[in-house]
Amino acid sequence: MEPVSVSITENATKKRSKVHRSRPEIVRKVIAFQEIVNLTHNKRSCREAAHFLEVPNATMQFWMKRDNNNEALGQFFSTPPGADFLQRNVMAVMKLMKCGPCGIRGMQEYLLNSGLSYFVASSEGALQDFWKRCEDYILAFGEHEEKRLAVRMSHKKITAGLDEMFRGRRPCLVAIEVVSNYILVEKFTSDRKEETWNKELHDRIQGLNVTIVQVVSDLCGAIRACAKKFSAEHIPELFHAQHEICKAVSAPLASQARAAEQAASKAEEKIKKLSQKPLRLIKAERKQQECELKEAINNHNQLKIEGETKRERQAAVSSAIKEMGNIHHPIDLKTGKLQTAATMQKRFNGQFQLIEKRAQAARLTQSSIERIAKAKRAFDGIINYIERFFIFYSAFLVGLQLTSVQENFFHDVIFPFMYLKMIWRRLPKKTKIELQSLWKNLETRIRDAPWSEELKGEWMIKGKEVAERFQRSSSCVEGRNGALSLNHHRFHRLNERSLKALTIMHNFDARRPDGTTAAERFFGTRHENLFESLVKRVVIPGRPQLQYHNRKARLAA
Repeated sequence: MEPVSVSITENATKKRSKVHRSRPEIVRKVIAFQEIVNLTHNKRSCREAAHFLEVPNATMQFWMKRDNNNEALGQFFSTPPGADFLQRNVMAVMKLMKCGPCGIRGMQEYLLNSGLSYFVASSEGALQDFWKRCEDYILAFGEHEEKRLAVRMSHKKITAGLDEMFRGRRPCLVAIEVVSNYILVEKFTSDRKEETWNKELHDRIQGLNVTIVQVVSDLCGAIRACAKKFSAEHIPELFHAQHEICKAVSAPLASQARAAEQAASKAEEKIKKLSQKPLRLIKAERKQQECELKEAINNHNQLKIEGETKRERQAAVSSAIKEMGNIHHPIDLKTGKLQTAATMQKRFNGQFQLIEKRAQAARLTQSSIERIAKAKRAFDGIINYIERFFIFYSAFLVGLQLTSVQENFFHDVIFPFMYLKMIWRRLPKKTKIELQSLWKNLETRIRDAPWSEELKGEWMIKGKEVAERFQRSSSCVEGRNGALSLNHHRFHRLNERSLKALTIMHNFDARRPDGTTAAERFFGTRHENLFESLVKRVVIPGRPQLQYHNRKARLAA
C-alpha cells in the first residue's frame, strides 16, 4: 500500500528546553514584577509585566502563589537578602559535608533538622547532582587558577616532601612543597618505583616555574633515587630516624619496667600474707616463719631497686631520643648561637652512646641492636646534610655582600631570630616559655641595631629565605596522609576525581591563621576565593515538590 503523501512528518512545535534559574534571580524577578504591576503611572497588566521580564506568565503566577505565604521564614527567603543567605548557607554545608567530616546523609540530616528541606530538595539524587556540579566547578577552578598563577610566577627553588599512603594495596604518591604546604602530587598509582615517582613529579612540575633542589623523606630507596634523578639533595627525615630508635628500645624497656613492677607487687602481697599469719608456738617453726618473712622483704627490696633501675633506664632513653630533636637545629635553642656540623655530630654521638649503653644493660635482642644501628646511619645522613647546608649558608652570605660587622649581626641575630620565628608555631607551650627570653633578646637587638629599618627589613627577608631552606621533617606529608586515610574510610574509597577535588580544596581553600592559602604562598599571588566563587556560580537544588519526610505531608498523602 502506497503512502498518501511523500512529505516527511514533523512535530507541529519543537519542545523547548527547560530554563533553570537560580533562587536569587527568581526572587529579584518576583519583586520587579510586583513593582511593575503596582506602578501608579504607566500601569501594565500581569501578562505584560511577565513578558517584559522574559518570564512566562504562568511561571510568574506560580512563583507569586508559591511565595505568598504567612510564614516568617518563607517571607525572609522571598527577599533578596534571604535568597542570598539560602544560597550561601547551603553551599557552606555542602562544602563542609563533602570536604569535612560528613557526606550526603549528613547533608540531608542538616536540611531536615534546620527546616531548610522545605526550600531545598534533599533527596539523594538531587544532592548527588548538586555535588557533581560543585565537583565539576572545583576541578575547573583549580585547573584555570593554577595555569593563570603559573604564568605570573617567578622562578622558585623548592623543597618537596615525599611519602606514600597505602589503601587497598595501592600506593597513593603524595608530594608537597614543604614551605607553602602546596600539594604537587596526590595520586593513586600501581606501584611506588623510582620510574613512577620520576614520571609523576616531572609531569606535574612541567607547567610550573620551579626547580626541586631538596627532597625530604624517609630512607626509601625509590625516593632517594628519584631525588638523585632530579639532581636534588635528599634530606633524611628526623621523625623516621627517631622512630627507628623507639621501635628498637621503647617497647622492650617498657615491658621490662612493667614486669619488674608486677614482680614487686607480688612480692609485696607475699609479705602481707606472711605478716598476717599467726606466729607459731614451736620455736623452730617460728624461727623458720621469721626467716621466710625476712627473705620476702629482702626480695621485695631487691625487686623494687631493679624496677627503679629499669624505669630510670626507660626515662633516660626517652629523654635521649627527645634531646636529639632539640639538637637537630642550625642554632642552639638555649643560646641562639649557630651550631656547626661537628658540634651537632658530637652531641648526637653522646645521645647514641647513652642509648647503646642502656640497651646493652637491658640485654635487648639482636634485632633491636640492628635497628639502633640503622637509626645511626640515618643520623649520619642528617649530619652530611647539615654540612652541605652550612656550605650553602656561607655561599648565601657571601652573595649578600655584607661588611664584617653586618655579617656578624646576620650570624648572631637575624638568622637565629628568623629561624626561631619560622619554627615558633610548631613548638610546644613549655618550650615557648623557655625560649621567651631568647626571643625578646633577639627582638630587642634587631630594634636597637644602628642600621635603617628598610635595610634590616631586607636582611630579615633574606634570613627567612635561608631559614626556610633548612628542613628536617616531612610532617606536612604525614599529616596529609592521615587526612587522606580518614577520607578513604569516610567515603569507603577515593576515586581519582574525588581525590583531585580534595587536593584543590586543600591548595585553594584551606587557610592558615594569617588568612593565606597554600596556593597564595606557593605562587606568591592572591587568587579568586574558591568558596565565594562556588556561592556565586553553582546553583543549589530547587524547591522540592513534595516532602515525604515531612510528617504533615506524609499524613496528607
